Amino acid sequence: MNFISDFLKSSPQDQQDVPGSIESIEKGTAKDKERIARPPTLRDIPKLTKEIVQTDSDKKEEAVAAAKKLYELCDVGHKANREPMVASGKYDVLHPLTLCLLHEGNDEKLHFVCLTLNNLAIPHDNKRVMILERGAKKLIGNLCKVIQSGKKEAYLCCIILMNLSFLEPAGPIIGQFSPKTTLRGPRLTPLENPNSLLRILQELTAHAARGTADFRWAFGLLANLSRHSDNALLIGLTGIPRMAIENVSLSKIDASEWKTNSLEDFSLYLLLHLAEATKDGLQGALEVVEPIMRNDSGIQGLKATMICAFLELPWEKFPNYGVIAAGAVSELMGNTFERTGKKRVYNDNDFQLRTAVSAYAALASAAFKADSENNSVVHTKVMALPTSVALLFQIINAIALHWGDDDGDQTFETYHWDIKAGDLAVGAVMSLLPALLEAEDPPRQSMGTQQACAELSKVFVFFSKKTSSIAVKARAAEVAEKLTESASGSALPLLEASYDLWHHGT
Repeated sequence: MNFISDFLKSSPQDQQDVPGSIESIEKGTAKDKERIARPPTLRDIPKLTKEIVQTDSDKKEEAVAAAKKLYELCDVGHKANREPMVASGKYDVLHPLTLCLLHEGNDEKLHFVCLTLNNLAIPHDNKRVMILERGAKKLIGNLCKVIQSGKKEAYLCCIILMNLSFLEPAGPIIGQFSPKTTLRGPRLTPLENPNSLLRILQELTAHAARGTADFRWAFGLLANLSRHSDNALLIGLTGIPRMAIENVSLSKIDASEWKTNSLEDFSLYLLLHLAEATKDGLQGALEVVEPIMRNDSGIQGLKATMICAFLELPWEKFPNYGVIAAGAVSELMGNTFERTGKKRVYNDNDFQLRTAVSAYAALASAAFKADSENNSVVHTKVMALPTSVALLFQIINAIALHWGDDDGDQTFETYHWDIKAGDLAVGAVMSLLPALLEAEDPPRQSMGTQQACAELSKVFVFFSKKTSSIAVKARAAEVAEKLTESASGSALPLLEASYDLWHHGT
C-alpha cells in the first residue's frame, strides 16, 4: 500500500483498474487542454488563486478555468512544480484551495480542486506543510465536510487524506480529528463527536454500497490510519471491524488474485493493524483469515498469518508445524529492518518494523506455550533459527543505539527505530530462551559460548536502560541475568551460532 499514481477514473463507481500508488488521480483530457490557450506557469499562481475563489454565478466559468490551470500546473507531466507550489513558501495555494472545498454550486471546480490537492499532497515536504503548519485543521475539516456531504468527490477526499497520512506524524492528527461542535463547549473525543473523521467514515461505510469508490477508499484511509495503535484502538470500538471482516468473507475473488488497493486488500490490512493493537470488534476474524493463511503464499497469506498470530491461534493450527509462518515472518522482519521490500510482493512502505517484530514475538509466544504443555523445546526451536535470533539481537542493539538520537525531533528515523519494536524483540528472545539455553549433549566447555553470553548480556543491560517500559526493563534484566549464569556452564550451540551470525553481521 503506497502512494496512488496516474489514477485515471472516469467514474467513482468504477474500480476495475486499481492504481499502484496515489499520485495523479486524473490526467487532463485533450478537450480540457484545448481550452487553455497558453500553458500555465508558476508565475500565474497569484492570478489563478484569486480567480478560483470567485463564487459569483457570472464568474463560474472563470473559476473553473483557474482550477483546471492549477491542476495542470501539478499534474503528472509537471511533478517538478509540486514542491515549489507548497513547500517553498512562495505561493499561497493551500488557503484558496481549502476555501473552495466548501463552495456550493460548482461541482466541476470542486473536482479539479480535489485533484490538485491530491497531487500537492504527494511530496514529503508538502505533506509536512499541509499537516503540521497553519491551516492544517481547516484543510482536514473541510475535506471531512465534503466526505460527510456525500458528494461524488467524497472518494477523492478520502484519497487525499490517505495520501497525507503516509507522513508518520499525520496518522494521529488525521485519525483523531474531532472539531469543536460549539465555540465555547469542550472538545469531544472522536467517539463522542458525530463530526469527527472516525464517525464520518463509520457512517459512510455503514450506508455506502460495497461496490462504490467511496466505500473502497474509506477502507483504504482506515487501513492507513490504523497503522497507529491509538487510532486502531478507537476504530476497534466502532462497527468498522465487522464491516472489514464481511468485506473479506464476501469476496468472490481468490486471495491470490486480490489487486493492490482493492477493497479486500485494504480490509485485510485494516484487520492486521487492528489485531496487532486490540481484539475489540474482531470476533469471527480468525474463521475468515485462517483459510487465507493456509491457501495463499503471497502477501495476503502473509497478512493472514500475522493476524492469526496476533489473535493467538494455537500453534498446532499453523501449517507445517509453524515452519512456513516462522520463515515468512522472519523474512519480513529482516526486510523491514533493512528497509527493503520483496520484489513483486510488497515494498518497504507496506509494513512497519514494529508490526513484523510483534508478529514474530506472537509466534514465539505460541511456540513457547505449546512447548510448556509438553515440557519440551521442539516447537520453540522452529522459531529459534540462528538467522532469526541473530536478527532479533541486531534489532535490539540497533534500536538501543539509535533511540533518542533525534533530540526530540520527529523524523523518519524516529519512527523506524521504534523503541516498541525493541521491546517486542526482547519479549521474543524471552520466549525463545529455553531453546537458546539448551546445553549440548554430551556437555562440554566452550569459549564461544562464554563470549556470546558475556557480550549479549551487555546488550540486554544496555537496552534495559533505554526502554521506558517497566515490564520490559525487568524482562531484559532477566535475560541478561540468565545469560550471565549460563556463561560458565556447558556449550550452548544454538545461542553460540546465533551470536556468531549477529557478531559478524555488525
